[in-house]
Amino acid sequence: MKNLFLAITLLMAFAAANAQPPGGGRGPRMDPEEMVQREKEMVLKKVSDLSEDQVMLVEGIYDEFGVTLKETFEEIRKTRNFEQMREKMPALRDEKDLLIKDVLNEDQFTEYMALMENNRKQRRERMQQRNNSDGASGQ
Repeated sequence: MKNLFLAITLLMAFAAANAQPPGGGRGPRMDPEEMVQREKEMVLKKVSDLSEDQVMLVEGIYDEFGVTLKETFEEIRKTRNFEQMREKMPALRDEKDLLIKDVLNEDQFTEYMALMENNRKQRRERMQQRNNSDGASGQ
């Protein structure tokens, strides 16, 4: 009886040690508002020669984008329709980019778009690394 209890305890401890963290082992989930805040700070820091008016307008665009993104995420979580996110996200991003384009001059917008493309590339690479590591550990 002691051996059976010990075996069950060890099995449970082993299972708990190998369990994935919340979110399926994909690391901590970032809050949409936090993502928007980080992107806004990066843009304000890295796009050169922004006037005070441009800074104010860019901050306003990002603040509104953050609210819209949060509402979209909440709606998708409620409906559990994650396909809807794949449809809505590019449209929201394009809308934000168009608003930013109206605020920045041509050179600044070129810098902005390069930043956004680099950001997306890094995000894709991180996702690919996670997928590769998930696949390797699941075999």
